[in-house]
Amino acid sequence: MIRILPDILSNQIAAGEVVQRPASVVKELVENSIDARATRITVEMDKGGKSLIRVSDDGTGLSRDQALLAIERYATSKIHTKEDLFAIASFGFRGEALPSIASVSKFCLVTRPRDADTATKVEMAGGKLLQVSDTGAPAGTLAEVKHLFFNTPARRKFLKTDTTEAAHITDTLSGLALGNPSVGFRLFSQNRLVKHFPPDQDLVHRAMLVLGNDAADHLYEMDYSVGDIRITGVCANPAVTRATAGRIYLFVNQRLVHDKGVVAALFRGYAGRIMKGRYPVAVVCCDLPCDRVDVNVHPSKREIKFLDARPVYQAVTAAVNTALMAAQQQVSTYTGSRSGPDPRPAGLINAPRFAQSPISWAPDPVPADPLIVRKSKGFRDENHFDPMPDSDGPDPADEVRQTFERFRTSENKSDSPQPAKTPDRSPVPRVVGQVMGTYIVAEQEDALMLVDQHAAHERVVYEALKRRQDHLPADSQYLLVPETLELSAKEADLLSGILPDLAALGLVIEPFGGATFVIKAVPGLLDQTSVKTLVTGMVDTLMETGDTAVSEQWRETCLMSMACHHAIRANRTMSLTEMQTLIQDLLACDNAFHCPHGRPTIVTFDKVQMEKLFKRVV
Repeated sequence: MIRILPDILSNQIAAGEVVQRPASVVKELVENSIDARATRITVEMDKGGKSLIRVSDDGTGLSRDQALLAIERYATSKIHTKEDLFAIASFGFRGEALPSIASVSKFCLVTRPRDADTATKVEMAGGKLLQVSDTGAPAGTLAEVKHLFFNTPARRKFLKTDTTEAAHITDTLSGLALGNPSVGFRLFSQNRLVKHFPPDQDLVHRAMLVLGNDAADHLYEMDYSVGDIRITGVCANPAVTRATAGRIYLFVNQRLVHDKGVVAALFRGYAGRIMKGRYPVAVVCCDLPCDRVDVNVHPSKREIKFLDARPVYQAVTAAVNTALMAAQQQVSTYTGSRSGPDPRPAGLINAPRFAQSPISWAPDPVPADPLIVRKSKGFRDENHFDPMPDSDGPDPADEVRQTFERFRTSENKSDSPQPAKTPDRSPVPRVVGQVMGTYIVAEQEDALMLVDQHAAHERVVYEALKRRQDHLPADSQYLLVPETLELSAKEADLLSGILPDLAALGLVIEPFGGATFVIKAVPGLLDQTSVKTLVTGMVDTLMETGDTAVSEQWRETCLMSMACHHAIRANRTMSLTEMQTLIQDLLACDNAFHCPHGRPTIVTFDKVQMEKLFKRVV
């Protein structure tokens, strides 16, 4: 038999969409306070919000009639017509929060507008109105929620421990504080101050309080506009990462939201700077016309839809990339050690061995090695490539080949070349030596620099390959003896789908029946001895990612694999000329401080850190 549910029961069912845990109550009440133009908001909780949640503000307050309407379902002052629903500029608008909260708790509302002499007090329990009275109170609103889910024990038993629920409330309030840096927030637990965000802060200082000490000193401000879309916020140095996305805060018109597309756009901005499986730390604020975003997707208002998402995602990627590129101009700050060297004496006992030929400490450096090839005239500046160089300048293809051949053909030398200057950059650091056959030690101004030779050369080779791919036709070299490749059925199906794209890179592979393929030609700059390993590595990587539809991603994967296989390895002794050349080429790259896989290429220790190590300063 079909029956109409009682109002109390239907209200409790509807409340389940809005009030999922104590943090949901805090979110709804604080958003109401912000809509009321409050400048200071105080949140108090007891037992993780299960026993008590009290939110007070200095906002506009409500009159007696408005207070009674506020506890009615679908009563709101935020929208009036159906057109308003598609251009929402406030946090609340559905008229569901207060009645939903009141239906599953013992609820009390005290509110007074500034022009009234007395305040109105409304008391409810389980959705039933108990009493309405006048009382004394300061201007603003106080909402008190006691014994949450007291009348729905099935919901209450699914709550976590007091500590866990309190942590959710703390994270929720921190997120709301980030989106509204001009508003002051205080959070009390068991009458103890837990969080304090002073009013009238800017976003950078508010982010420093929320994101933690490890990120506070390594935040870069973003401010990027295109058309009527503006992206602001902060992004952390790629060395500051987390294992989850818990420190990525996304705001759309100041509303804290979840959107996978914006997160993906953020990752694209960090492309080549952050390692796989790690998440950056960032606050991304997207401001765009309200009629171009739909926030009425879910009662919790955390899910949104853009009218046209592509320009928003592109703007986010550009904002992050621009901020990180600007930060990379300060080498020592961008690549500096986060924890500092270990000053313990035990570290000095296990001193590293120099895996290189003796260094000539001649006071007068000799001229630069003639193998050092300057940038071609096709480079108008360090971020732009002109595919049509001057007729008397070197061919870009030759420059790329020289990038590959330089470390194959150069002879070990113990002389120290004169550091050269790269465009718009400081002089190339002076090479001191090589440690453990893997790390190059260099000095630049008042900083000690450590360079991972494999990661550095991988970046140089990667960018050379990328320029070659972007601006010149495929340069294939056919093998005298084609190599066969045996794959599984799934691997063969994946490889068959990308054969034309691999051919565009100069890698010619043809089917040979079943799951067998024949490698007939490889890119001219690729080491032929590693071609089979390269192809199988690319297939394995693409199978793991599972996203072969986005050509740009797998092209990047191919280029990274090529660069990794060709780059010089660890434990390979290098001459000073080779090391100086490598550093020069590295600093001429667009992204000199990360290998294509996101590992750092350079770590620096400034003079202050060195002096602290030796106790010259405290």
